[in-house]
Amino acid sequence: MTDIHGWTLSCRDTGTSTSDLAKAAARAGAATGSAFLLHEQTAGRGRQGRQWASQRGGMYVSVLLYPSSPVAGWFALSFATALAIYDVVERHLTEQIRQHDAAARLPVIGLKWPNDVLVDGRKVAGVLLEADGTNLIIGSGINIAAIAPLDHNPHPPIGFADFPGVLPAPEALAKNYLHRLKFYYDTWEQDGFAPLRDLWLARALHMKQNVTVTVAGRKVTGICDALALDGGLVLLDQSGASHHITTGDVELIGF
Repeated sequence: MTDIHGWTLSCRDTGTSTSDLAKAAARAGAATGSAFLLHEQTAGRGRQGRQWASQRGGMYVSVLLYPSSPVAGWFALSFATALAIYDVVERHLTEQIRQHDAAARLPVIGLKWPNDVLVDGRKVAGVLLEADGTNLIIGSGINIAAIAPLDHNPHPPIGFADFPGVLPAPEALAKNYLHRLKFYYDTWEQDGFAPLRDLWLARALHMKQNVTVTVAGRKVTGICDALALDGGLVLLDQSGASHHITTGDVELIGF
């Protein structure tokens, strides 16, 4: 077990999912910040019950938290998680590429609402938040190996292996990720969503850009105008009407 500024990281080789480990830990009374890493998940899952490709070689981590803030504000931790993953991917991928070729082009890394991290327009990570009213489990996966797409996706997966250089170890990514997540978590507990919102907006790829959002099977196309204080996406359609979107899949037009 590794200590990370008061949080702990336990590593195992394989299991159904890191979420299952975190839920079992919660039932056993584990402390906030208890995190679990698996080298392979046999039953990984993503948002809206989707299967999450969890082959050996990725970074799969879930962390158990007991936020002191009201449940209504927990949505902010979705953005905190995206920021932490962004930091990790930017740092480690830059190191990997630069150590291989100091003059090589660096990929474009950015955020897509609500918590996707894209590298050259392709998805490098997945996030799943599960809350039961007393605790919150944040599950994250970062692609290290090259990942084949499960189905049609406008932003197909990408991994560290799609770039030249020596691949990072899952443990190294996990430690850095938890370090950054704790920083953003503590920031949120102290100052609320506003500072996270500003940081997220500075890294977002689609603000003031044309996007298509799929909500309950219906597509809405327009300009991504703002990020609301409740974490919702404000979209202006072609008629000028404003849509406040709290759940949906965003497709960046032109990527």
